[in-house]
Amino acid sequence: MATTMGTAKDPTEASSMWPRSHDSITHCARCGGLMVREQLIDLPAHRCVQCGEVVDPVILQNRQRGATIGMN
Repeated sequence: MATTMGTAKDPTEASSMWPRSHDSITHCARCGGLMVREQLIDLPAHRCVQCGEVVDPVILQNRQRGATIGMN
């Protein structure tokens, strides 16, 4: 069961990584399933209830870096 607990220690850092709609219902990029907000240790994250995909600010940052590196 998903629960929502608190926010990141530095909300400006987390908010810069999330899409603007992070507080509303979002859909999984992998399968289109429902993403629910969860608290993972000290980071907010989204988990897909259908396929289990987990996305947090660190994952998004690493994916952005990988996309940038792949373009060179």
